[in-house]
Amino acid sequence: MAFSFKTKRGKSGEEVSIRELQNMGHIILFTNYRNRFAEIDIISFYEGGLYFFEVKTWTEKNFFHPFFSLNETKQQKMRKSYLYLIQKIPAFSHLTVSFNLIHITEKTEVIFYYSLF
Repeated sequence: MAFSFKTKRGKSGEEVSIRELQNMGHIILFTNYRNRFAEIDIISFYEGGLYFFEVKTWTEKNFFHPFFSLNETKQQKMRKSYLYLIQKIPAFSHLTVSFNLIHITEKTEVIFYYSLF
């Protein structure tokens, strides 16, 4: 299967994000976690919390900030994915959940936006 440039760039951004999170002490639980509601790029455990990350590898040519990609529909899908996950793995239900964005710039800078909703 041939991957598009966009797919390769996105995969590369996820790999950079995973390394950064691990360096910070996060334990990566899932990557590209799929269920019937959405795909979550990264789910990690850190200091008693469950972190859901959307990763955006964004070029300067895009006309809006990647933050705006987390619209109401995407937020609902991420929340439903969390509820689905804790039904499948009840041990996670006591953890505080955080929905976050990782922005990878063209220069491979990693910018974190935590607890967005």
